Amino acid sequence: MRNMVIFVWCAVILVFTCVSSFQDFIHFGVLRFRWDSHPPFSHFLLPLPYNLSRGFLLQKLGHIAVFQVLTYLLLVKYRSRCMILIVAAAFAALTEILQLFFTRGGRAFDVGFDLIGILLALALAGFFRMNHYQQINLKN
Repeated sequence: MRNMVIFVWCAVILVFTCVSSFQDFIHFGVLRFRWDSHPPFSHFLLPLPYNLSRGFLLQKLGHIAVFQVLTYLLLVKYRSRCMILIVAAAFAALTEILQLFFTRGGRAFDVGFDLIGILLALALAGFFRMNHYQQINLKN
């Protein structure tokens, strides 16, 4: 069952990654996909925009939240934090590269926001696990 939940969450991430216009999907419920077999790979390395709008910041919070949830799901299934970090980070990089092929703006800095979510989930899980063990030891 856990594998299925992880698979479905990854599928949801991939759909949102590949939809031509996330805004059209959110506002109008339109799922449209366009393939570009020769994307501009140089766009992947573009820096953060100079002017950070509220919508842009909300999108980045979305990146953090989506990969935080993915990491929690992986933590429930697997024990190796190193493996979870590698798998989640590789999936984050894959989604950004795929965006280039689906006429979206895949960016390296978005992988950074995804990593913030991954690392935050790992840190919080470690903190709560440490607190749990300390409470058990205090009761003994």
